[in-house]
Amino acid sequence: MDSVLDLPLPQGSHIQAYADDIIVVIRANEFYSKRSGLFRKNYYGAIEPYLLFGVGAWGNRLKLKKIRNSLNSLQRRPLIKITKAYRTISTEALQVVAGVVPLDIKPKGVFGKFLLTTINNDIKFGSKIFKWEDYETRLDPHNIYPADNISIIYDKHKPSGEEIEIYTDGSKINDQVGAAIVVFYYNAEIFNKTIRLSDFATVYQTKVTGIQMTLEFISTIEPWNKINLYTDSLSVFEALNTFKTSKQEILAIKNDILEMSKEKSITLHWIQAHTGIQENETADSYAKKATIRPNIEKIPKKSFNQLKNAISNV
Repeated sequence: MDSVLDLPLPQGSHIQAYADDIIVVIRANEFYSKRSGLFRKNYYGAIEPYLLFGVGAWGNRLKLKKIRNSLNSLQRRPLIKITKAYRTISTEALQVVAGVVPLDIKPKGVFGKFLLTTINNDIKFGSKIFKWEDYETRLDPHNIYPADNISIIYDKHKPSGEEIEIYTDGSKINDQVGAAIVVFYYNAEIFNKTIRLSDFATVYQTKVTGIQMTLEFISTIEPWNKINLYTDSLSVFEALNTFKTSKQEILAIKNDILEMSKEKSITLHWIQAHTGIQENETADSYAKKATIRPNIEKIPKKSFNQLKNAISNV
């Protein structure tokens, strides 16, 4: 005999589960009529990305009025749900009331970012020109040979004070940015290096720079029994641990570690910041001093998020 499971769901929804069939009936109009905020999230998280899917292939057709009108027409119905407005209101008014970028304008920015970061073309918005050389190039993971998709593992072991231990850190103070490494041999400091980055650099980029500086140092020393690298940047280690990446600098670090590991034992460790590890506090102190160095010594490429913000502000 079929059994029926009646579950309490949000008002306007009902589900019945049978032995071999599941029937889901959702009265969308009733459900979203009292939850316009939820529908707004669905719009940004599902509807708009769906409508803009593949813009890299059709973005050059945005100059056609027919395409622009079609996009705004598709956007109209979700905006009525969000604003709870009358159907007679104009699409332009709906876009203003909802605070949503018109769908004939949004893909221009998306297409522009695609051209700049993927095709390596300069783009122009308004009177401002964006040079592709100034921004991070995004790699297509599908264009990377599967065998080259590697993962660099790390652990959370605390320092032992043995062999070579290298600590990295980055800092941003008063809109000035710096990175540093400090090297210890059996708890005795034997080397340090600081570098100031461009003021627009992010804290994440300082952490990446610290790893790069560490690898530069490791390349100058003879093969060693064991080299321990410590940092409090979990985001960078997670990026290295992920098999696929769209960031050129992360891929380069992976390849450098893999190559150096043929002759040297390199182990990565994540540690929490400001937990009483004196060597890490020393690295933090050097990073802060790096922010006040007189000259900028490294100009990293601007991040994808910085590009998005710059285009949005045009």
